[in-house]
Amino acid sequence: MFFHYFKFFLSPLFIASIGYGVYVGGTKGLFVLLGLQFFIIFGELFFGDDTSKPKYKHPWILDLALFINVPLFFYVLFLFLKNNPTWSSELIVYIPILGLAMATAFINVGHELVHRTSKKLDCEVGNWALAAAWNPAFAIEHVYGHHKNVGITEEDPVTAKANENPILFAIKAFFREHTHAWGIESRQLERRRQNIFSLHNRLLVGYMRTALIFCFIYAFFGPFSVVLYFLTGMGANYIFQMTNFIEHYGLVRVKGKPILHHHSWNSNNRMTTYLTYNLTRHSDHHVNAKKEFWELDPCLDDGISLPSGYLTYMALFTFFPFIARKKMHPRLKRWYFEYASDEEKALTDSYQYF
Repeated sequence: MFFHYFKFFLSPLFIASIGYGVYVGGTKGLFVLLGLQFFIIFGELFFGDDTSKPKYKHPWILDLALFINVPLFFYVLFLFLKNNPTWSSELIVYIPILGLAMATAFINVGHELVHRTSKKLDCEVGNWALAAAWNPAFAIEHVYGHHKNVGITEEDPVTAKANENPILFAIKAFFREHTHAWGIESRQLERRRQNIFSLHNRLLVGYMRTALIFCFIYAFFGPFSVVLYFLTGMGANYIFQMTNFIEHYGLVRVKGKPILHHHSWNSNNRMTTYLTYNLTRHSDHHVNAKKEFWELDPCLDDGISLPSGYLTYMALFTFFPFIARKKMHPRLKRWYFEYASDEEKALTDSYQYF
């Protein structure tokens, strides 16, 4: 039973190990960081799935495993900026790996926490984490937009179409999330008769938090560190938009119809599941958005499951998209014949020929 708690400490262990690599620096530090990346990909390919659903008597331990990521990565970021005052060739490796760590510690953890709308502290930490990854719009658009519009490609900025270019999708989705969040927040403030240009506007508050962090970094570390922080954030946001890309690639839903398990791709890959706090149990997350991460069902239906973990598919869609599509399109064809409603089939007729 101890393992069922310990497995969710993989993310802070990953962040701490990156911190060690950054602290050591040099060739040894590079080997640490690259070794971590290879370990994750190796684990995704060979460690299999975890379909367990244990009952937890001490959920505070799981919350500790989640919350600790935020201050831990802030410290790693401090070490990274402090130890790299000027450009070096090592940063070509450091920046994308720190971006992955930021996506894991800030955006993924923030995603879990902002769903807890009845818990003020959780939402506050989640909003700060997302602001630190300079994506405060996610807290609004994801909870109040994406979960309502998932699968409706014309309304949901992060539902990817089949054959869509993944890099262009990531860029477009990032900016569309911000414009959609502004629209959602504007309508809510209008209903409450509150000024849009005030501290009642959660999006503006989020932008101010992001600006405050940028100013802090400039004041303590200088302009080059601002550039490093910006590039790291670009990597983090690209990685998380690619996560969105993978989770909903090619799937559609008719507007007004209920959200079902087959409207999201699922994965029980052991490595990715532990590292992302069950984010990969995405099918159940969209059907039951109020569940805590440890309550999510594994959805033992291989027809809506990915064959591997997220990082593997991010790498394939980014560098070898033709291979990624070759793996995904037979699944879309099966989705078309076995899961899609007649109305959904009408939106995706081409899938039968994949």
